[in-house]
Amino acid sequence: MMKLVSLICLMGISTVSFAAIEKKIQLLKEPGGKNINLQKEDVVTLERLENMFAMDAKTPGLQAMLKRHSFKHKQKAVPVLIKVMKQSKYPEQNRWHATMLLAQIMGKKSAPFIAKFADHPHWMMRVASLKALLGLKQDDYHGVYSKALRDPSLIVRVQALDNISQLKISALAPNVWNMMYDQTNYTGEKGALKRTSIVKSVIRTVGDLRFEKARKPLAKLIQKPKYQDLIDELDYSLEKITGEVSPNSVEQRRKFWSKVAVNENRKI
Repeated sequence: MMKLVSLICLMGISTVSFAAIEKKIQLLKEPGGKNINLQKEDVVTLERLENMFAMDAKTPGLQAMLKRHSFKHKQKAVPVLIKVMKQSKYPEQNRWHATMLLAQIMGKKSAPFIAKFADHPHWMMRVASLKALLGLKQDDYHGVYSKALRDPSLIVRVQALDNISQLKISALAPNVWNMMYDQTNYTGEKGALKRTSIVKSVIRTVGDLRFEKARKPLAKLIQKPKYQDLIDELDYSLEKITGEVSPNSVEQRRKFWSKVAVNENRKI
């Protein structure tokens, strides 16, 4: 017993703090409410892991160290990861890593818990939530993704588009298309608004989802010189939606899609 106490003291952890740490960690539960049984040696090393998450996120090699130690403990690291995700005292970038690690360790079981962070006050945690759900290939969270398309943060909206595009959630194609008319995706004064970079992502996503209702509007937009900066994205989406392959030059593309638009009108 004396040897154990000496070992703990040498590691800078008193028997009093040891009991407090053990109680603190055991009070936490993994998503789903399952208790995690910890050995005394686990408490010591998990406290060390928790302290790593409190370090400056710019510390060289920290990300690799967090991953290595989290995977070493696997399920036993879950309470620490949850704590880091929940508490603002940890650097945001480290909370991001905790979210990704939780998804990797727990897999799809962690999805409902991680999805809750899509409503987190900090944009980085909202992005982390979406990114983790994408990694878990979760295509059922339509409400989460559609809400994220209207997020105040441009970065969150872009990540939501990426999720919808990669997961092929065609049911949300109308929501994506509506972003073309959402003024939060433009900058400047009313009447002189300029497109932000996300508009290109919107157009490409509409193409990836093969949204038929966008065919005619896109064919019209590509004819207009003021949309010259979007011509590659417009052409990409039109090819995806129609299955046609357009010529290389700008003028030839316009003529090509003009004919497609005319043919569509005749079909109607």
